[in-house]
Amino acid sequence: MAKIHVTAKRDFIETLVASKPIAALAEVIWNGFDADSDTVDVRVELNDMDGLAALKVRDDGYGIDPSKIESMFGGLGESWKKAKYKQRGRALHGKNGKGRFKAFALGERVQWKTTYKDEATGKRFSYQIVGHLNSLDDFDVSEPKEVALTEPTGTEVSIQNLRHDFKSLRDGSTLMELAKVYAAYLTEYPNLRLTFDGETVEPRAAQLQTTDIQLDSVRTDNGRIVPVTLSIIEWKVQTERVLHLCDPSGVALHAVVVGPQVRAPGFEFTAYIKSELFRELDKSNALVLADLHQDVQQVMTNAKSKLKAHFRKRLAENQSEVVKKWKEEKIYPFVEKNHLDPVEAAERQVFDILAVNVQSYLPSFEEADHKSRKFTFQLLAYAVRENPDSVQTIISEVLGLKRAEQDDLAELLSKTTLSSIISAAKTVSSRLDFLIGLEDLIFDKETKKKLLERDQLHKMLEQEAWLFHEEFSLAGSEQRLEEVLDKHLAILGPREDDPIPVNVPGGKQGRVDLMLSKSTRPRSGEYDYLIVELKRPSKKIDSEVLTQIEKYAIAVAGDERFRDVPARWTFIAISNDLDEYAKKKANQRGIPKGRVYDDAENNVTVWVKPWADVINDARSKLDFVNQQLSYEADKDSSKAYLKKTHARFIPDVPVFSDDEMQIAEEATMVSEVIKQEASLDRPHG
Repeated sequence: MAKIHVTAKRDFIETLVASKPIAALAEVIWNGFDADSDTVDVRVELNDMDGLAALKVRDDGYGIDPSKIESMFGGLGESWKKAKYKQRGRALHGKNGKGRFKAFALGERVQWKTTYKDEATGKRFSYQIVGHLNSLDDFDVSEPKEVALTEPTGTEVSIQNLRHDFKSLRDGSTLMELAKVYAAYLTEYPNLRLTFDGETVEPRAAQLQTTDIQLDSVRTDNGRIVPVTLSIIEWKVQTERVLHLCDPSGVALHAVVVGPQVRAPGFEFTAYIKSELFRELDKSNALVLADLHQDVQQVMTNAKSKLKAHFRKRLAENQSEVVKKWKEEKIYPFVEKNHLDPVEAAERQVFDILAVNVQSYLPSFEEADHKSRKFTFQLLAYAVRENPDSVQTIISEVLGLKRAEQDDLAELLSKTTLSSIISAAKTVSSRLDFLIGLEDLIFDKETKKKLLERDQLHKMLEQEAWLFHEEFSLAGSEQRLEEVLDKHLAILGPREDDPIPVNVPGGKQGRVDLMLSKSTRPRSGEYDYLIVELKRPSKKIDSEVLTQIEKYAIAVAGDERFRDVPARWTFIAISNDLDEYAKKKANQRGIPKGRVYDDAENNVTVWVKPWADVINDARSKLDFVNQQLSYEADKDSSKAYLKKTHARFIPDVPVFSDDEMQIAEEATMVSEVIKQEASLDRPHG
């Protein structure tokens, strides 16, 4: 047994082994076609555990003549194919003798069993060549033995001791992947046949259509003008958009990703640019730097321009056909007219483009019932007509989702509604905006001066009670509770004659210290009561306030109207700051921060907090959800929220112009009217 030594450095040889499974397998197949084989057959062999045992690639070419082994296996960069280019009228793929090493990307042991015909004697001989991954620079070659003249010539490459399970070779996608690689070549030479595990690789079966376009010719370095053609193959299945640089016969020499410059929504395609230019660059190893070569850049720019024009035309054709179908199904949301004004025509054009995208990107749309599809189109048409900016944002975001994210959305929608998802996200974003707005209203020097606590701050907080306790966010005021609070209000000290009066509309004076009360029934027969005492910004919470709020809590909870009612009472006193005594009372070891009184008998707790802690506590509760939501609240978004939700209660300060206030108030009034009408129209039960 002889040995063939590879005249190249080991580390360089090892770089040739790196390859993806399909690409490595394709190189072995190319060697079969380059050996003048009409048929190349790939077989997958399984072991007893149903795992991959071996891959075998068999061709019916002329085999490997022993006189050529040294040049074929012993040297790199000097492949006989490099100079020959064509053989018996067929283009050759290989050029540097690297293809055989790609087999080691699949398995650790590779065996070439070959049968050839000796041209001098007419006899046929068989022998084997074996290589190992751990000794890539040496190949073992057996002595040729004569075989019967009926023995077919050709080579079988057996790849053993597979390095991985290679699920991509068993998931049903290999046939299509090979079809993409060999589409142009098998189209150029239709008499050739490639099979994988018993099934024929038939590019045309998976093709929607093929289009050939003549591109501008280019002048090569030696002054020759060579033609360039572009072949666009549209597929029926999902595929990566790749641009193959090929020789004139369609042999793919290099591939680049098409990129986002070519937008072709709803189309799956592969493009092939064929030119002698690429063959010449490939011979000099310059094709790997294709992106930097001026001539290639010119060809690529021209090709992408033609690609865009082609798919604009195809999109228009598709839209026309699809729209016609929608009209026949009576789900098209526009009425037929003999004449459309420019605005109507533009609306329909925009709708058609969006609707085709919706159909393309939502596989379940075609399976939906007639009523659902009609409603979807009516909604989309309304959005295009009434709110084009919103629909553009919505569609672009939805269509931009990755496949896994689309599946996640679909799973969510199977268990909840899109309206609920939007409502949840809107609740979080609105609360974040309110917190920023509240900080400005409370701590900003100019705003604070004009803030009317009873008629502004108090009204806003009634609608934002989640700030104090989540369960009270939708709770309402209870008349009995209000009456009891008023009855014992004197405990908290003088209020109407406060030394710092605040003017309210009409010239009257309002009290500064305010009471926010909410009640809810979390359990049958029981009540939870929340009472929030808002102290004026200039009044720090001190020992006097602490004593007053505790006495008040005891009196209210012990009132005869609540004596036999199971209840839990929470009193919170809030101001801009606490004095040193109150801070120490609110920060005791083993007691939750802020709790200053806990009455087990009456189930009463009293808390004191500065506004900064209230806002920070509320924001921290939203942090986890917002990390997933990635909403960035800022002064602009908070101002917009306050205008929209609390326009009537915002102080008249320079940051809100008169026009803005008027618009915001009108928007709020309209919103309230719409809500009332909607509640009247909504069916009960």
